[in-house]
This record gives sequence, structure tokens and C-alpha cells, in this order.
Amino acid sequence: MALNVEGWLNGSTALIVLLFDVIVGSYCIYKARKIDAKLLKITGLTIFFTGTLWMGPSSDFLVILFTQSNIEPFWLYGMLSYMWAAPAIFFAMYLGAELLIPKKKMIFIITYLVLGILYEIFLFTNLEGSFYYTFPETPGENLIDTSNRIGPTFILIGIFLLSTLIFNGLGFLNKALQATGVIRKKFLSLSIGFIIFSITTVFDALIPPGLLLPIVRIGIIISGILLFWGIKT
Repeated sequence: MALNVEGWLNGSTALIVLLFDVIVGSYCIYKARKIDAKLLKITGLTIFFTGTLWMGPSSDFLVILFTQSNIEPFWLYGMLSYMWAAPAIFFAMYLGAELLIPKKKMIFIITYLVLGILYEIFLFTNLEGSFYYTFPETPGENLIDTSNRIGPTFILIGIFLLSTLIFNGLGFLNKALQATGVIRKKFLSLSIGFIIFSITTVFDALIPPGLLLPIVRIGIIISGILLFWGIKT
């Protein structure tokens, strides 16, 4: 059975996001090591792991193209999609702490490290029960879809995204308003990047975007570009 239009749209855009963010993130990490730029390295890791959040639909898409059936076992979809949430948010908050509260950054970093570890424990001890899985009527006709069940992983994802929006998004916006010139533009770029990331991720991971899916996925790519531009020298 061939993929339907919805499946092609979902799978191809997820794969584009994955490849774009992994390539851009890897480039940032490579460049940061050459010039010894810590903030660029953290930004690269943030962008890299943000892209891997779309590994689930990307993997299902590729499996369907080669086998005409969905990924098995089905819980791999949820694992590959959500196991990267903790490292993505950890490095995002690490970047925010470095730039916004450098003197208190370790308290902040340790807090989100602990939350990230708890998230991974809850996720891997209940991969099937953490999500609702929706399967296509005919295997291979469309991608598997997931939605979060109300529980520990859902609550922690909500905390992660809200923290990113408030601390990084609004925090960098406040810094931008206090600065001038190039510094103001860079903080504004970081602010908009994190705001777009938070909003689009909510729609992609928690609220089905429907026909707005391409716009949501384009937003993820734009957020990566803005983060890179905000840090690059």
C-alpha cells in the first residue's frame, strides 16, 4: 500500500527538519571546537538534539518507503521521538543560564539535569503507556501518530517547554530591550528562536496541527537558523 498524501507530507517534512537541524548542529559543534567557542558548542548541541525530536516520524517514513509497512515494534516510534526531549531542553536551558544568570547557572543546570534524568526514567519504564498510539487503517498507508497521555512524561514535557518559553524566550527578549546595536539584534534573534521553538513544538508534539503541519515544521527550521545567527561570531 502506497503512502497517502498526509503520510508523504508528515514524513518528508519531519525528515527535512531532522536532517537540517542535525547538519546545522553538527556544523556549529565542529566550528566551536576549532575556535574554542563554548556558547556556539552549546547552541550546536541544542539545535542537533532539537532535530532528533523528529526521528520517530522520519524513521517510520523511511521504513514505509522500503518495506511498505510501519515501524515495528510500534513503541519505537514513541521512543525515537521523545527520548531526545531531555537533552534538547537541557542544552537549551544551559545556554540560557550561561547568558542570563552566569553566577547562578550551576543551580539552574543541575535542576534541569535532574528533571531530564527523571523524564528519561519515566519514559523508558513505560514506553507503551506514556502515549496514545494511532495506527493507519492499512499498514504503510500513513505514519503512526502519538499523543501524550496525562502522566509524568506529559507534565515534564510541559515544564520543559514552558521553561524554554519563559526563561529563554522572554529572558532573551528582556536582554534585547536593555541592549543596543549588534548585541540587541543577537539577543532578539535568540529570543524569537526560542519562542518559535516552544510554540511550534507544542503544536507538533502535543496538539495535532492538521493542515498547518508544513508551517509548524518550517517554524522549527527557522528557530534553528535564528539560534545559530544569535550566537555565531
